[in-house]
Amino acid sequence: MYVIAGVTGNTGSIVAQTLLDAGENVRVIVRNPDKGQIWQDKGADVAIADLFDEKAVREALIGAKGAYFLLPPELSSERFLSSRRELADQLVNIINESHLEHVVFLSSVGAQLDEKTGPILTLAYLEKLLEKSPVKTTALRPGYFLDNWGSVLPAAINDGVLPSFLQPLDQKIDMVATQDIGKTAAQLLLEGPATGGQTHRVVELKGQSQYSAHDIAQSLSKALNKDITPIAVPQNTWKDTFMQFGISNEVAGLFADMYENINNATIVYEEINVRHGDTPLDQFIQNLTQ
Repeated sequence: MYVIAGVTGNTGSIVAQTLLDAGENVRVIVRNPDKGQIWQDKGADVAIADLFDEKAVREALIGAKGAYFLLPPELSSERFLSSRRELADQLVNIINESHLEHVVFLSSVGAQLDEKTGPILTLAYLEKLLEKSPVKTTALRPGYFLDNWGSVLPAAINDGVLPSFLQPLDQKIDMVATQDIGKTAAQLLLEGPATGGQTHRVVELKGQSQYSAHDIAQSLSKALNKDITPIAVPQNTWKDTFMQFGISNEVAGLFADMYENINNATIVYEEINVRHGDTPLDQFIQNLTQ
């Protein structure tokens, strides 16, 4: 049996569904029993637990051979870094005392860096814990989420512009759909842990290709049948702009750091165990706009 956290989000739901489609036994972790009913109807076992509830998470792992975990973002928190590190400590302590054969954790491109990566710092901290774990673990490091463009889709639809924090507007970076992240995490669970005595491994996930803000705007133009113009959001407005989305002051500052260092190519891959998603950009954008 595989235990999957985050099934109310984009990646965990794909992990769970992919494993169910493969005929595997799955137990999903949800906080709200109502959110678990859909998974029970699909044939999954349902565990009711908050990831901060140590006892409940331990019970959810009983009888499992593998698990998928992530650190939920909690973007409104004013103690984001400290609370995510506390959760990382707790989850790794739980798996260290479990009988799991293999755990896949969602990480990020740039998690090998100790500074200037914004919220990715929490995943750098998590990976250091995993390196010391006696349980066999895999850190899955995807690139920039294509799904992030959904937050500015209304501006494209209503005003014909695509605000971009990624700059210059013609700079291409690796972007990957969360659907591909979930499928890759499920595949890693099915493949099992690294062999040859290695207890921890890193797998980096890139998209089908690299894209720029111009490429996203061009694809949106085709999907919406109207001209979409990418525009660079001035850096001195980034933090205030993030806070307008309900993000806390701390997290807004972290996001500003992250985008600055994506743009200046500080946040990059190590080119370790690289895999690629297979979702074409135009197909993704078409689905996003429907």
